[in-house]
Amino acid sequence: MRILYSPVGDTDPIRGMRDGAMLHIVRHYHPDKVVLFLSRDMVEKEHNTAVYTKAITSIQPDIDLEIFESDLVDVHKIDALMPLVDEFYRLRESHPNDEFLLNLSSGTPQMKEIMSYLTVEYNLIGIQVDSPQGASNRSEFALQGNEDIDFVIESNLDNEPGEPNRCHEPKLAYLKRNQLKQQLIQALHNYQYDVAQQLFNAYAHTIPGTIAGNHDILSVLKHASSRLTFDYDKAMEECSQFDSVSLGSCYKDKQIRSLDEFLMIMEVRLKQKQLEDFILKITPFMHTLMRYYMTRLFGVRWRDVEVKIAKDYYKVDMNTFASLYPTLYDSWNRYNGTTYNRDRIDLSLYHMLDMMRDQPEVSSDILKVIESIRRVEQTIRNNLAHKMIIFSENQICELADIQSLHHFYQDIRGLFQTIIDGTEGSIRNKLVYDAINSVVIERLQ
Repeated sequence: MRILYSPVGDTDPIRGMRDGAMLHIVRHYHPDKVVLFLSRDMVEKEHNTAVYTKAITSIQPDIDLEIFESDLVDVHKIDALMPLVDEFYRLRESHPNDEFLLNLSSGTPQMKEIMSYLTVEYNLIGIQVDSPQGASNRSEFALQGNEDIDFVIESNLDNEPGEPNRCHEPKLAYLKRNQLKQQLIQALHNYQYDVAQQLFNAYAHTIPGTIAGNHDILSVLKHASSRLTFDYDKAMEECSQFDSVSLGSCYKDKQIRSLDEFLMIMEVRLKQKQLEDFILKITPFMHTLMRYYMTRLFGVRWRDVEVKIAKDYYKVDMNTFASLYPTLYDSWNRYNGTTYNRDRIDLSLYHMLDMMRDQPEVSSDILKVIESIRRVEQTIRNNLAHKMIIFSENQICELADIQSLHHFYQDIRGLFQTIIDGTEGSIRNKLVYDAINSVVIERLQ
């Protein structure tokens, strides 16, 4: 349904034998419903002669007409015009899916200002109506409320066929352009790519056609959104190249690439100050990295020693493990004593660390970093996972005895880089999301 919301001024409904703005919009837009907002003076005119009702129904007899009768007197004071806004809010709430037309040419300058604001704020169709003279028509005689309204309507020259349409729709969205731009940049810095897509659509529509490659920008924002949910393949389907930035991973090996993608998500979570999520992601990352490391360094074939307990749930059969990898088993056994079930264990960073402690192939520097990561996992991650505790960054650093979470992340990244060195020559130097953000911001005008 198409709804016209309109204040009423002294040029309405007819002045100088021509349509006022409100009536001209009805004539040319044919709304299904008209809601008029009347000040006290206009209410008296309507009560005396039904001037607005008769004028509108003369053009569209079956129209749904609703009149809001206010007690407003100080219509030149913006602070007094809150009922004009409240009535609009009521309409929007009761007609959330309908199309709204807003009259920008009737009423006092203050009313027009408010109607323009509502048009911009809700991205609606605002309509301006030129005067018949193309300039002010204040010199024309305004209706006083005691005329023969039927004669006035019959004498209206705009009833004649072929009379021009004086309505036009100003592109007011540009008034929000700078605000939308700043909100978009902030969303990019916060890595909120779903929000950024919505903001970019609104921003691009403020002055259509002024941003080259709108489709490319939306594609790369969709790429970033998918990639940040660990869906690399979908992200690459959306966009694989953005200007001079190649978005493909620098790692060809799929397992290494997945580890790097996960690391980038951890870095984003840290920058977003989502500390709990950052800490909780340590365990799956280190579990996967250490399995990869032990396969590469000691040739461990995990599928040969794992027993399926349930769907996606496996335990390591330590008797089989001992027979296939006795050196690793002896190290694990030395540090674990009789603490665990000797037959089957849930493989964790704790166990893999003990398996590698006495191995000459593992440097003391690597062991030191792994032990530091394990300490954070043990002291912080387990509390976050099983207790209703919220830690600040300072508390995390104090409890885990680390300098900062940024340095801690760099230790994890450095460990990853050390382990894959020699397997993959490329090293990622910049977070792909930051590269995307830089180019998008450059494109904004």
